[in-house]
Amino acid sequence: MLSLYRRAIELRREHGGSDEAELEWYGAPPGCLAFRRHGAELVCALNTSPVAVPLPPGEVLLASGPLPTDERLLPPDTAAWLVPLAP
Repeated sequence: MLSLYRRAIELRREHGGSDEAELEWYGAPPGCLAFRRHGAELVCALNTSPVAVPLPPGEVLLASGPLPTDERLLPPDTAAWLVPLAP
């Protein structure tokens, strides 16, 4: 758990945005949240629902649990930090 938090903090520093920036909320399935700090490129997706949901588009940099390798799904009770794909 400590390693997860340390890596999440590193990613937050590496991918910008102010500590005082407002959060930008994204649409998400019921029981899920997706957000980023204004000006940052790092998106956090959190699934608190009892079923797996599609991950937002982007490259997963960190996850709080194992992710299925054959599908882009976020399992229940799991968070993922992503960098959106460049247009």
